[in-house]
Amino acid sequence: MHEFITVPIKFNPDLLRKFEASFGEALNNKQVDVIVLIGRDNYFCMGMDLDYIATDYDPGFVTQFCNILKIVKSSSKPVLAMVEGSVIAGGLALLSMVDFIISDETASFSLPESAFGLTPAIAIAGLLERIKPHHIKYLAWTSDAISAKQALEWGLVDKVSSVASLEQDVLLMSHRFSRTPASVIRESRQLLSKHSSFEDVINLGGQLLQDKLKDIQVIERISGYLENIRLFNDEYARD
Repeated sequence: MHEFITVPIKFNPDLLRKFEASFGEALNNKQVDVIVLIGRDNYFCMGMDLDYIATDYDPGFVTQFCNILKIVKSSSKPVLAMVEGSVIAGGLALLSMVDFIISDETASFSLPESAFGLTPAIAIAGLLERIKPHHIKYLAWTSDAISAKQALEWGLVDKVSSVASLEQDVLLMSHRFSRTPASVIRESRQLLSKHSSFEDVINLGGQLLQDKLKDIQVIERISGYLENIRLFNDEYARD
C-alpha cells in the first residue's frame, strides 16, 4: 500500500512539523510500503516561506529543515514524488532527497535564490547526487526555470508523463517498489552512502553478502529460484 503525503507549499516551522509528523506516521504504519510525496496543481513546492524568513526567522529553522531532508533521504521505505506545477528553491532540495521522481509535462524547476543574494546551498548538496555540477551551476547562477523535458535529460527527474497518465504511472511504480524487500532498501542506502570511497563500498558490500548468505531463508529462496529455472529449461528443452 502507498501513502500520499502533501508537501507544504511553503516551508516554515509549523508546516515542517506537520509534514514530519505525517511522514513519521507513514514510516511507522506497517501497512504502508511506499511513500508518495505530492503537491498541488500549480506548485509542488515553493520552498522556504519568505514571509517567515523576513519577519520571524529563527536559526533553528534551518536545522529543522535539514533534519527533515535527512529523514526523507534515509527513509526505510521507498519515497516517490508525483510532481505537478513548479518546484522552487527549497522545494527542489526536498525533491532531490526522493528515490524516484515522476513529473507531468508542464512541471518546471528552478533555484531563484541568487536573485536576492543567497546561494541555494542546501539544494546544491542534495542535487549533487542527481545532476552534474555544471547543470547545478546553471540553475543556481541564472535562476532560470527548466522544463520537465530538460529535467529528464539532466537526470533531475526519472520519468515525464502526460497530465492524464501521471497518477497511473506513479501508482504503477509504487506497486513495483512495494515488492522490494526492506533489507534491499536498507543495504542499498548503506552502500550508496559510501559512494565516495570504492574501497569502503566493496568492503561493506562483501560483508553484507557474507552475512546474508548465513541466512538459511535466503539460501532456500536461492534454491527455489534455481529450481524454477531448471523446470523452465526442462520444459523449454521438450518443446
